[in-house]
Amino acid sequence: MKILIAGYGFVGKAQELVLKGYHDVEIHDPYKGYESEWLNVDAVIISVATPPKQYGECDYSNVIDVLNQTPDVPILIKSTISVEGWKEIKSQFPNKQICFSPEFLRQATWEKDAFAKDMWIGGNCTAFWSDIYLGAMGKINIHIEDPETLVAAKALRNSFLALKVSFFNQIYDYCEDQNLDYKAVANAVASDERIGFSHTGVTEQRGFGGHCFPKDVIATVRSAQGSGRRFTLLEEAINYNNSVRKE
Repeated sequence: MKILIAGYGFVGKAQELVLKGYHDVEIHDPYKGYESEWLNVDAVIISVATPPKQYGECDYSNVIDVLNQTPDVPILIKSTISVEGWKEIKSQFPNKQICFSPEFLRQATWEKDAFAKDMWIGGNCTAFWSDIYLGAMGKINIHIEDPETLVAAKALRNSFLALKVSFFNQIYDYCEDQNLDYKAVANAVASDERIGFSHTGVTEQRGFGGHCFPKDVIATVRSAQGSGRRFTLLEEAINYNNSVRKE
């Protein structure tokens, strides 16, 4: 089966890594020098960038551009989009076979993370995509959910982890003020299994950064504001992060 991957960042590379031993995988990313024919492909995976707009809203125009080029084949969106984006996609392309599957790779360890999954999650998906990933990854659980739920959950999961980073950075500030050993305090807090040790490290850069957290947090805030509600915890996390972050 010929599968075209549109977008060759770490998410697109992870899909290629997983599938290339089982399918004919082609890459389309003109910005990185990859141009493939759209003819005679059996499926398309969209993993293009969705950067923030001027005020932080998710810019899913790259996804729309790819959908406009895609022939009538099954389509899997791996790019992060907003709930508003999914609604617009379904409105513009009601007859296309579009599935959404959130990707939770870490940019620094995407190769390891690509094979470290025990579950594949999809929304609006048929057996076509679950069979492809079952065939490539072996014994993994398949979970099918409403796509809007998964679109929201992707950004909200990253937003929660960004909040956790902010909280432990503030614990660090508190320990500095109180002349306490941050590592000892953080370990004592994180040893509660309801809290856990992930995202408790305080880096020299301070706060949260990277490819996903900043844009997903602000996009979540803007999405809430667009529906007349405020995510005040996330707003404060953004303000705090801006005050301590050293790029």
